[in-house]
Amino acid sequence: MSRANPELTFRPERLEALALKECRAYFTGLTLYHNLFVRAGLPTSSMLAMTLDQKMHRTVDRVYRVLGLLYPWKDIAAARWAIDRGDARAQSSAFEYLDNILGSQLRTRLMPMLEEMPLDDKVRRAHLVLKTRPRNVEETLLHLINDDDQVVAAAAIDLIREKEVWGLTDDVEFVLEHRDVNDWYVFEAASWTLASRRLTSGRRRELWLDPLPAAALVDRLRGLPMFASVSIDELFRIAGVGHQARHETATTLLQEGAVPDALHVLLDGRVLSTPRDGEPREISPPITLGFEELLKGNLVARTVRTLEPCVTLRLNTDQMRTLLADNTDLVRGFFRTLAGRGLTDRQGIIKGRIDAALVGSGTEPLTPIQKVLAMQRVPVFSGVSATEMRHLAAIAHQIALVPAAIVSAETDPPVVCVVLSGTVSMEAPGDETVVPSQAEPGDVTGLFEALAGQDGDAGPAPRRLRATQAGTALRIDRDDLYDLLGQRPDLLQQIFTALFGKRSR
Repeated sequence: MSRANPELTFRPERLEALALKECRAYFTGLTLYHNLFVRAGLPTSSMLAMTLDQKMHRTVDRVYRVLGLLYPWKDIAAARWAIDRGDARAQSSAFEYLDNILGSQLRTRLMPMLEEMPLDDKVRRAHLVLKTRPRNVEETLLHLINDDDQVVAAAAIDLIREKEVWGLTDDVEFVLEHRDVNDWYVFEAASWTLASRRLTSGRRRELWLDPLPAAALVDRLRGLPMFASVSIDELFRIAGVGHQARHETATTLLQEGAVPDALHVLLDGRVLSTPRDGEPREISPPITLGFEELLKGNLVARTVRTLEPCVTLRLNTDQMRTLLADNTDLVRGFFRTLAGRGLTDRQGIIKGRIDAALVGSGTEPLTPIQKVLAMQRVPVFSGVSATEMRHLAAIAHQIALVPAAIVSAETDPPVVCVVLSGTVSMEAPGDETVVPSQAEPGDVTGLFEALAGQDGDAGPAPRRLRATQAGTALRIDRDDLYDLLGQRPDLLQQIFTALFGKRSR
């Protein structure tokens, strides 16, 4: 809203207070993480470690967004991108910019959070800010199982079960008795953990008639490639929405030649996948069954039946659409996993052709219908329906290509560029061995980078887009694209099919 309406003003005092509150939350998470996963050496692959790490990243994101309301948002966005993705010189310039514009109180608190420094030094500053000290494992877990965030509390209780920290048994029982009745994740995790102390894992499997608690289910889901980029919070949501089912031997989960009506996540037991052509293959958990066919609306190419009693998490079409429509992060997570794979064999430019008559001279603004017609001629968007194309064209902004001008710098968030006339060069700054790729009319650049990229992550290698011949192009910003994909599940399906429809199964 602020970016679309620059005339809006905000009271800086409240925004500064919010930024300081988020900074304190970050330091709290950092010290707790350090207590468990650095000082005590507990595995950083645990669900609790990932939960705390992701929440710290989201806290940093909120701080940058608040700063974007206090100061010119484009400058803040550029500084953030340089800090996350730039070289040493770009990072130094970004930190210097922030150090100069921040008020004294914000500078004192925020810069230690944002700056790169040895972890021990950052933790030492965090303890000074919080007026606290390092704690042992039991003290730290006791704090976390009583956290207001039920995902954090459930993950901490599950770590107690995993590491058998039975000295906290009475505290887990206290949580089970006194926690808010709405915090169902915590109740499930506490009951499962207390039961784990009394029963062996084999006996629990024999008695596995009731659904798994969300914490245990999330621990299985996060090991799947399909959910590798999905946050722990979203995995808890998926666990809460899906239906866990127990299937007897010889139950058909997917039928060859049918359109699947649900995604199955195999949690326990073995299944046999029999393709139309080829040898049957035995599949063990955890694995997803039918996701790509469900999202593309394709017929299943193999029959999948259970070889023994199995447990699956079932998400029907409506549930999947609701999950994707309600949360952009989930869309980002799925696409990032899939698009990241696609980047291994693509050069960043999707080739196509376009009729010059559709775009005219390129000097006049295109009408909405011209945008729609032009994008429909681009192969990667040719399968998008007219209804969905109107929404996609609405976020495509026409830009002029001026020779030698930068369309998107390597420190900018990825953008999708649809070349209508002229040419654009895709370059790899700092690597002279990479020959720039040339995008011509009808070509699309940056789509895989936009789908796979995310602030603060390694993602694909930075690329620079430079105009090499005068013309016009349509530019789609990454955040606008993700917002739209979350709102338009049919568009998500159509773009997914265009990008991954020929993938082998």
